Amino acid sequence: QKESKCGNPRLAMMNALVPSVPELRNLFAKLLFTPPVNTAFFMLWSLWRRRHQAGAARAHYERRKNMQL
Repeated sequence: QKESKCGNPRLAMMNALVPSVPELRNLFAKLLFTPPVNTAFFMLWSLWRRRHQAGAARAHYERRKNMQL
């Protein structure tokens, strides 16, 4: 069984960077109900979180791939 349905690893990485619906809701709520000073922080935090999740998913996939060898 394939770990990923997407055959193109670059496309899979781009999909990993797309924020989830709950994350978008959280981001919009913070952007709408917080002072504008924090807006840049929340945008950068969201980007960092998506990158971190993509890296963790990639590491998990590589570890499982190496265990099957």
